[in-house]
Amino acid sequence: MRSTAAIALAVGLLVSIAGCSTPPTPTTDREFSDGALHEAYAEASVRLYVRRQARLLAVNYAIRTAGTDLCGDAVGPILGIAVWRSNPLFGRSFFEALERSYGVWAGSIAVVAVQPGSPADRAGIRVGDQISSVAGGAIHSDVDLFDRAASFEAGAIPITLLRGEQEIRIAVEPLRACHPEAFLEIGDLMLTDRARGNHFYVTSGFIRFAKTDDELALVVAHELAHRISGMRVVPGPQVEVRADRLGLYLAARAGYDISVAPAFWDRVALEQPWSLSDDVEHYGWTRVPPHGYMPSRAAAIRKIVAEIQRKIENGEPLQPGKI
Repeated sequence: MRSTAAIALAVGLLVSIAGCSTPPTPTTDREFSDGALHEAYAEASVRLYVRRQARLLAVNYAIRTAGTDLCGDAVGPILGIAVWRSNPLFGRSFFEALERSYGVWAGSIAVVAVQPGSPADRAGIRVGDQISSVAGGAIHSDVDLFDRAASFEAGAIPITLLRGEQEIRIAVEPLRACHPEAFLEIGDLMLTDRARGNHFYVTSGFIRFAKTDDELALVVAHELAHRISGMRVVPGPQVEVRADRLGLYLAARAGYDISVAPAFWDRVALEQPWSLSDDVEHYGWTRVPPHGYMPSRAAAIRKIVAEIQRKIENGEPLQPGKI
């Protein structure tokens, strides 16, 4: 009731202000709200953030574990967790809601999602656990955590964590999978190719744009293909098509419906008009459209999808051949 009353009051104030001939006195956002509504917004934002983290984790985990033999040397232990990455742009209200809801505080490297059935899940890691060390070394960032785990090759990975006030030492029996990790980044649609070491971002814009997990798998697998093959060294249209090819095989291996790929990348092209031009001189600092020349990519994607579907129908192994 307090929240409803606050909204009604705000609407009433705005209507009365609109009818005034004199400029209104400046007010802060808090004056148009109350504590309950403010907290409700922050907690809803946290829940949305955590849901997106869990969705990205599930898709990335499935692709990485199903395509291990296609990842060459880019293979290592996988944990099956997503962790909080502190971002000062989120603001104090978000931090407070995160701590209230999940026990995760702003400066911690803490778990916000655990993939069911993963090594972390089997070892007993929970949402809210704060990870302080992996393989005997202190953890200072999310990238540091995953890199230390991936470099450990001597059996179960020792991890020290805090659960409330209690320090817990566990050993995670590793599962080998493709190494590059996908991190959620709050941002626009076009920023999926920003690297974090050997890893990559998927933006909240792209997660929102992907209507289903089949579509999200196309984005994750494409960027994973770039990382495991080093195909980001010299970007260009052929590099994008090669990443599409390997990425589509990775997504199909994980059981995702790749028949949605042509329509999905068509939608991406419409959102990015510059991808409809092959005038690379126009782009100056990038030299090529960020996601390649989409008309040529679209034609290639349709052929690759048909090829994979024939293999599935004939019961043939999903091997992409030379990339």
